[in-house]
Amino acid sequence: MIAITITLLILINFYGFLYSLLITKYNFSNSFKIQSKNIEYKVLKKRLPLIVFNVSVLIFFNYIGIRFFGHLFLKDYNSIIICFVEILFVLIVDDFFFYILHRGMHESKYIYKKIHKIHHRANVPIPFEYIYVHPLEWMSGMLGPFIGMYIMGGIAFESYCMYLIVRNIHEIHIHSGIKTSFIFNMIPFYGKNEHHDMHHAKRHGNYASTFTIWDHLFNTKFKNI
Repeated sequence: MIAITITLLILINFYGFLYSLLITKYNFSNSFKIQSKNIEYKVLKKRLPLIVFNVSVLIFFNYIGIRFFGHLFLKDYNSIIICFVEILFVLIVDDFFFYILHRGMHESKYIYKKIHKIHHRANVPIPFEYIYVHPLEWMSGMLGPFIGMYIMGGIAFESYCMYLIVRNIHEIHIHSGIKTSFIFNMIPFYGKNEHHDMHHAKRHGNYASTFTIWDHLFNTKFKNI
């Protein structure tokens, strides 16, 4: 389990780095950019130390969590349908938790200045900036999925792996600055790249990530997205 989880996290973040490299150094998908400004490769290099630190600590925490606390959050595989339900439930709980946490970090001037402002150095985000954050921010955010897993009495390890893939790849994409594929545009309340890109451009509103329903319910969604 531990080896699989660590491998997944390394591959996911390697993908985030390659995607960021293509955009900043080779002007990949310039014609599909949401904002016209180009972010240079030197910006990626400048932000890499904090990103690498966060990814390293994230891997370490996953190792500790599975090795010593896995029995609290993981259970045996049941079926594909059950796995789907587990993944969806954890994503919903996690996303609602993230919405509350994220909005709170913006509405508290002290927390925004001391913690969340690091992430908002990017008005035009690039993929790897999904984890270019103050360590306390992503550590707090990690509580969300475990709350969901605990409520369910644990989920299958397979479900946890799929959650990691879906959640992190989505985060990489919504920070890409590239327009959302027409396929994903057809999914109701899907957190599109444009939705989060607008949040970075304006620095308020559009606080949701995976599902935009929270911004609809609590009236924090920009009307033109």
